[in-house]
Amino acid sequence: MDGVWALPPSKSHAIRWLMMGALSEGELRLNGAAGLGEDARSMRRCLTQLGVEVVDCDGAWQMRPAAPFVRPPSLLHAGNSGTALRMLVALASHLDVPVMLDGDASLRRRGADDLARVLRDQGVKVRCGDGHERLPMEVRGPWTGSTGRVAVLRRDRSSQPYSALLLSSPLVHGEHEVRLDGVVRSSQHAALSERVASMCGWPGNLSKDTLSLSPWTPRPPTEVTLPGDASMASFAMLYVRTVGARLSLVGWPDAEEALGADILHDLAPALGVAWDMDALAPDDTTREVDVDLSSANDLICPLAALLALGGGGVIRGAPHARHKESDRISSTVDLLNTFGIEATATDDGMHVNGGQRLRQPNSVVRTFGDHRVMMTAVALAASTGATVEGPRLHNVADPTYLDRVAGLGLRCTSATE
Repeated sequence: MDGVWALPPSKSHAIRWLMMGALSEGELRLNGAAGLGEDARSMRRCLTQLGVEVVDCDGAWQMRPAAPFVRPPSLLHAGNSGTALRMLVALASHLDVPVMLDGDASLRRRGADDLARVLRDQGVKVRCGDGHERLPMEVRGPWTGSTGRVAVLRRDRSSQPYSALLLSSPLVHGEHEVRLDGVVRSSQHAALSERVASMCGWPGNLSKDTLSLSPWTPRPPTEVTLPGDASMASFAMLYVRTVGARLSLVGWPDAEEALGADILHDLAPALGVAWDMDALAPDDTTREVDVDLSSANDLICPLAALLALGGGGVIRGAPHARHKESDRISSTVDLLNTFGIEATATDDGMHVNGGQRLRQPNSVVRTFGDHRVMMTAVALAASTGATVEGPRLHNVADPTYLDRVAGLGLRCTSATE
């Protein structure tokens, strides 16, 4: 093997367990948390401002909940994490004090509008921008349910508002119903929230079109081990294709915990990657594929590059990829074009021809403030060389990414060096 590719812990799991640990009555230990990126650390930092104690302990995070939550001494800054923002907004909506929330430039553009509409229908006072920037946001609860309107939550843009309402529901008073509207996106992430809540004692009052919320007491396990982030295996596969690396993949989770990214294992033979147990190696056999990313839109950027270097194909089912750190459909097409690869955007994905060759970019590679675009750019540059903007963006999800690729022989230097 040329190297070891260790997957970082899943930030999706970590943020949900941090939420449950903050609302529980006892302590919770998150094993395997040492390699978590900035998204999960933003959630941790904001919870400590609310009075939750989180300490490092032999590679784990040990949590002790607040009793009760305190008014934060300053605004809660969720960094780049849309998941953390929505969890924190939902939590703050149950507190009888004003709480100000903010994020980085990317998160300010995304905001939490869908969730804010539901909260206003429950009598929560929400103030936020309505122009290009939707943050900062001020939230003041509690829920009163006094507006007389049925709260409606859209599910076609993101599953995050649904997860935030569900996981903050231990704080509600009385019975509340939220009508669920639209096609479910990122269903595996919604299912993860339901699974985490159930492990903590949630009674599971849910129908196809309605989320019924009532108070309950979370009683999570005393300790949880975070699985690896399966979506990050897409970058290992891309290195296999760009530089012919043979890698030992460490931390691949069970299918249930892969959040839709388990399709990578199924697609590997068509993408020119031999995947045997935990070993990844180049394989000349490729074919055209048709991929539905409705449950795994985070794969779109590296997967599109893999299609171009392989047999090509169609990516569909991912209109919600337009609402991430960047419009990932447009930014992926732009990135591929920079490396001489042709791709055509569609409403819900893209068409990519196969058998294409990379060329060295003649200008700085734009990454649009998006960590997955940046990480894909670095993987492509491993073959051609390039100057890639955003040298710290990978820290959002995978802080050791550049160190790992440097171990494979890629020389990475920043403009400050």
